[in-house]
Amino acid sequence: MGALVVAITAACGACRLADAPPAPGAEIPPAAEVALPVAASPTEPPAKATPELPANVDPKDLDAAEKKILVEILAEQFDPCGKTRSFLDALRAGDCPSAPRLAARLVDFIGVRGLGKKQAVEALAREIERINTVHTIDVGASPRRGPADAKVVIVEFSDFECPFCRRAIAPLERLRAHYGVALTFKFFPLRLNHPNAEGAARAAWAAHQQGKFWEMHDALFENQHALDFPSVQKLARKVGLDPKKFDAAVASAEAKAAVEADEKAGEAAQVDGTPTFYVSGRKCESLAQVEDMLREALQAAGQPLPPALGAAAVGEPPPAPK
Repeated sequence: MGALVVAITAACGACRLADAPPAPGAEIPPAAEVALPVAASPTEPPAKATPELPANVDPKDLDAAEKKILVEILAEQFDPCGKTRSFLDALRAGDCPSAPRLAARLVDFIGVRGLGKKQAVEALAREIERINTVHTIDVGASPRRGPADAKVVIVEFSDFECPFCRRAIAPLERLRAHYGVALTFKFFPLRLNHPNAEGAARAAWAAHQQGKFWEMHDALFENQHALDFPSVQKLARKVGLDPKKFDAAVASAEAKAAVEADEKAGEAAQVDGTPTFYVSGRKCESLAQVEDMLREALQAAGQPLPPALGAAAVGEPPPAPK
């Protein structure tokens, strides 16, 4: 709050010799003009200089007004790692691993998504909640690829009729192999919009019982335009499954229970669409976030980090031009 400035002014009249009458015939000179003191106008406290951004924050192509919003938010918000200091001080200290990543997200909120200050703060709060919430997901006997002793595991909730899930396959595998982590697959059929998704999930589970989940996984996604059961049976024969065992497994109560168990696990982990990924229990809503989380988790586990692949390598679109 600016300081309250009160200005007091005193007006003084001209001094005259009131007791001495003027000499005869003398003219009385006009009253002298008295310059009254002018009250000083209230002064505002000097504007504070905008703090400089720390070196670990790249403002990219933010204009001056957007950069000002960025700095204001960083100065006003608390340290995302929970210490009694500002977000800006956490960045300067360099001991809060999530701070630079969150600052980069804030830059995107302001520069790429065009959010104003209030909306950017709300988006930042959601982002902090997301990375600070760890979900316990029982992987059980779910399909898995990658090192058996991997310290970091990606869990993917997916739908065989979802085109976005199909697009994620190659970049997700690129990430998994690049960082040497494991991937666990969970069924999450969106029945309302994808009428064949549950049947395809059962078919993949049935293939898993014969040790050919990933072969069936790839075949189902490659043919997601035709996932009616006769078409799926043809795919099962193509990947080398025993037809009788496959048909019985698809129709079994065990297949139904397995798919439903994955759905319940997804609901508990706040899955609200597919694909949704988790790295060490933390929810990721894009493959760029998956890479960020992988690097943080591997660093925490004391493992060496290879060079980052970057957004383009994982299929993320470039920022929209201004």
